[in-house]
Amino acid sequence: MRVNRPDLVALLAVLLISACEGGKPLAATSIVFDGETHSIDTGKVVCTKQPTGSGLVILAQSKSGQLVRILLTQVGRIVVHKVGLRYDDHVTGFVADPQEITGIKVDDAYTVNGRMPPNSGESQWHTFKIQITCPGYQDAPQHDTVPAIGAP
Repeated sequence: MRVNRPDLVALLAVLLISACEGGKPLAATSIVFDGETHSIDTGKVVCTKQPTGSGLVILAQSKSGQLVRILLTQVGRIVVHKVGLRYDDHVTGFVADPQEITGIKVDDAYTVNGRMPPNSGESQWHTFKIQITCPGYQDAPQHDTVPAIGAP
């Protein structure tokens, strides 16, 4: 079989473009907010283990500013401490009450759902469900315990 040079160039271009994300597949973070489904398509899902085993921070952020941030711990069970999200002007919220949030982990996929208090100017609480997968884990940088030269 003989391959035409323009066909080979086109094939190579497609392969290069599809691998352009640095080898990481695009990760879709699913959000259901007040019954409406939204998705953040990003290759930037960062899962950072906090020092001394004090938790895990999961951050999914798109280039257009949409984001989900989750702080949780796992000691026998998942305890979600904080959830913040921003999708657009109407899909935003923050909750820092573990009594209002539940979390489930299967392999590296997390499902977090609960209620968020109303934003300013609103009167109704919001319900949410977030499904997000950690592609890998990194350790948070350790704080320098040695004072800098000249520091008091």
